[in-house]
Amino acid sequence: MIETKSDRNRILITVMLVVSFLVLLPCVYFTYKFYSLSKTSYVKLSENSSLDYKVCLKKNDFYEDKCVESGNQYVASLIDYIPANIDYKLDFLGKDVDFKYQYKVVALFNVIDKDNKRALFTKKETLYESEEISANNNANISYDLDINYNKYNDLLSDFVTIYDLEETINTLKIYLNVDISGDGNTSMENINKDSVVSLSIPLTRKTVDVDIKSVESINDTDVLIKSAENSMLYLFSAGVCLLIFLILIIYVIWYYKSTRTILEIYQKRIKKITSTYDSYIQRINGSYPIGASQICKVVSFRDMLEIKDTSDKPLLMLENEAKTGTFFIIPVGEGVIYTYALRVEDIMAEKDGTTAPDYDIEDMNIIKPEEKKKTRKYTKEKIKEDIEKTTSIGIIDDKNAIKGTKNSDESLYDQLEKTAVFKAIKDNYYFPDTKIKRKKTTTKKKKTK
Repeated sequence: MIETKSDRNRILITVMLVVSFLVLLPCVYFTYKFYSLSKTSYVKLSENSSLDYKVCLKKNDFYEDKCVESGNQYVASLIDYIPANIDYKLDFLGKDVDFKYQYKVVALFNVIDKDNKRALFTKKETLYESEEISANNNANISYDLDINYNKYNDLLSDFVTIYDLEETINTLKIYLNVDISGDGNTSMENINKDSVVSLSIPLTRKTVDVDIKSVESINDTDVLIKSAENSMLYLFSAGVCLLIFLILIIYVIWYYKSTRTILEIYQKRIKKITSTYDSYIQRINGSYPIGASQICKVVSFRDMLEIKDTSDKPLLMLENEAKTGTFFIIPVGEGVIYTYALRVEDIMAEKDGTTAPDYDIEDMNIIKPEEKKKTRKYTKEKIKEDIEKTTSIGIIDDKNAIKGTKNSDESLYDQLEKTAVFKAIKDNYYFPDTKIKRKKTTTKKKKTK
């Protein structure tokens, strides 16, 4: 059960902080996605191609087998057709890559002048063209075809006969082209692999030896790849989440500062002072007897530090039992005590504009480690001796003085609070949150009828 407004505020602030950081999680995720998608990288593309063929002959009285293996020389007039197998493999190494590829088998017929090496006649024919194929990481192309040798040799015979050409170099080149492009979530520049594997076949009308050559390859190249997803959408989403997070955090800070109680402000300030100046301060309780003393109210806590350094006296901290007020005192002797107070009443007066704050709690100087080593603590005997020195003067008839003696039953805190400079604020405010103005009373004479 929630008992106080402070408890309710604390729970609400905790919930809002949790929600804020939950909003931050997708912001981190969207930022990571934007970074990973917009980042380009190189991936190694490994290729391996090969071609195998046979030569099938026309019916003749010399060769027992219909087809003979590759690597031999052949009589052109006996060649019927050439069965070939084209094999091509590609692999993307080191990264998962989605891609598309398309390939085609092309026949290139060339008649070249033997003297000047210029092409007299060229004809290109697509023997096969595949559909576009989707793949992941690797692809394997295997294609079988029967090359109609006589078709191209007859074409050569007609061309040479019509134009009466004798000294020419005539070839039929069969080769594989592969086009690779990005697919799905990846994007890459189109990769055109022309003639990844080829077969070169001489053409002639003469019955001479024909030398067929194939070109195979093993190749590794680096390919630039990036994501095809819209990375800006992730960046926009991350920006929206970050904006919501900042708005929630700013609201939490504003809500905390506007709803915290006077007591919470007091506790924070005391904690700030004690944690920052711990090596300068010594805590005491109210059991020290004190004589008549003149109270000098110090404007700021920093002034107390300067007085401590100048007088070489202890800086004592005295908090009441209710934990709602603290006096910092420096007994310098001769009946004089320098005092700085931090109480809920002082904070209430500060919020109402009655008194100005003496320092910004967020802007306190942090003591350096080497300075802390210079400070020293005082023994209880030394502190008691300094406090009791106030008994050396007589009773002072002044509102801003302690009129105590060694036999006073009041605690030192209570005696300090009854002095004029501190009592004025105490009388005008009631702890913890309700301000009670002292009402002016006037006496009116009752009229008698």
